Amino acid sequence: MSEINLSDKVSIINYGVGIQHKLANLSAAVSDIVKEKDYSDIKQLTDTLIELMSMDERKTPLYTDTVIESIKEELIKIRFELLKECKLYEELRNTNEVYITQISTEIADGESFIRGIKDSKISYSDSFSLSELKARVKELKTSKTVAGTLNEQLSLYQKNSASFAERISSVINSLMPLWESKAALSANKESTQKAFRMLKALVDEI
Repeated sequence: MSEINLSDKVSIINYGVGIQHKLANLSAAVSDIVKEKDYSDIKQLTDTLIELMSMDERKTPLYTDTVIESIKEELIKIRFELLKECKLYEELRNTNEVYITQISTEIADGESFIRGIKDSKISYSDSFSLSELKARVKELKTSKTVAGTLNEQLSLYQKNSASFAERISSVINSLMPLWESKAALSANKESTQKAFRMLKALVDEI
């Protein structure tokens, strides 16, 4: 919490600037993190995986099994990163909440000090310091509003990451087993038909 001394012009100009810097640095860090994110490849991978698993086995291209397994492994890695992102956004939001509490205290103290001067009806010869304090409190309120918006953004980022992680889980845990069962049945059918042809050939020879 900053101390208020109207006789010290520099301290009034810098009132609450420490917590403002913390909020600005946090906002910049979030911007850098989000700027690097691109979720388009997740949709493309899941859509490709679903398309390959849904194909008629008679029209399935060569090496489809290998491609599906490769996509599955890539999606598992992405899901792990998404879950880490969810945790990171939660930690950033908690840190932002602490900063919002701190800046709220600075605002409350500044307003209380200004009210105290008005109530005491003391006339200050140096009106610059009081005007500057009022301006600083107003700036702190603006920073608090921005911090509140950042919290909403962090919640949205966390929700998006969780949604993509859930989509991947649904594909891997629900659709993959169905496809694997279908592939196993298809392989068993093929081997059964092959055995039947061999048996028929043997009978014909006999």
